[in-house]
Amino acid sequence: MKYAPLLWALCTALTLGCQSSTLTAAKLYLKQDQPEKAKDQLIAALEIEPQNAEAHFLLGKIYGAEGDYEGMVRSFVRSVELGPKFEVEIEQTRHNYWAREYNSGVSYAQGDVPDFDKALRGFKNATAIDGERFEAWRNLAYVYYQMERAEDAIKTYEHITAHASDDANSLYSLGVLYLNEKRYEDAVSVLGALVEVDPNHVEGYINRAVAQVNLEDYAGAEESYKKAIAINPGAANPYYNLGNLYWQQKEYAKALEGYAKAVELDPVDNDALYNLAITHLALEDMDSALPLLEQLSKRMPDNAAVWRELGRIYAIKGQIEESKNAYDREQMLSQ
Repeated sequence: MKYAPLLWALCTALTLGCQSSTLTAAKLYLKQDQPEKAKDQLIAALEIEPQNAEAHFLLGKIYGAEGDYEGMVRSFVRSVELGPKFEVEIEQTRHNYWAREYNSGVSYAQGDVPDFDKALRGFKNATAIDGERFEAWRNLAYVYYQMERAEDAIKTYEHITAHASDDANSLYSLGVLYLNEKRYEDAVSVLGALVEVDPNHVEGYINRAVAQVNLEDYAGAEESYKKAIAINPGAANPYYNLGNLYWQQKEYAKALEGYAKAVELDPVDNDALYNLAITHLALEDMDSALPLLEQLSKRMPDNAAVWRELGRIYAIKGQIEESKNAYDREQMLSQ
């Protein structure tokens, strides 16, 4: 029994010697530019001593050179957990790989002929290398959208907003995607979060209102449009949309006010001008509608709806020849 400690010490010495030779062999193979053999030696070394920070570090470098960024990060994280010795070099290595992959993604996405498949690979690699740098995630979502992979784009923006709840751009993009996918309740929720983060986000209020209309929350939509108007009273679009909201509810007098203000702010908006004319007709004010429709017939001579309404007004006013010509034009355009 008195020889047991000596035997234990001998076994320990032999084990450490085995570790040392394996790690030394790995380093030698790395100097000889034989990474595969070095990798085998490092894996063997970690089987003997799994808490060897240097072995994890060197193995991570090999994984990075192979393009296995998940393996690289896993090894680097373990190395840092075991000690800070290689932390600075690890961070620099990760930064270099991240920058290379991110810039590759940008280059492919913004080329004269974008290659979104290669851009996708670059941005996905960047997120694997450093998942906390959200510019790569944002660009990844953009590429998914360009590739018409809406669900993947949504999941990517959901990941961003789950970790960066004050990212206004990502909240807006996610809200619009929800809206496009007719996920109206989700759109209202996310765009509501957006306007809390950025209370002056006009488009956030407008798109939230569109989602609210689709949910038949007309009071909520009216409030959202009015918020947008209060922020930017010089913008025509919120007035136009507010006019549409009132028209949908057959509140024609209020709709008229919205369309009139939209036309005042944007006189070349033919849709607003047409809706203003039609609202005058809904209020049985043909005298106000007629000059607007005549103006539109010059701006949009190929619009059958304009000629149809002109034909109707001319007929009511007893202008038979003008009515006939307008209806003839409408029938020709409708063929």
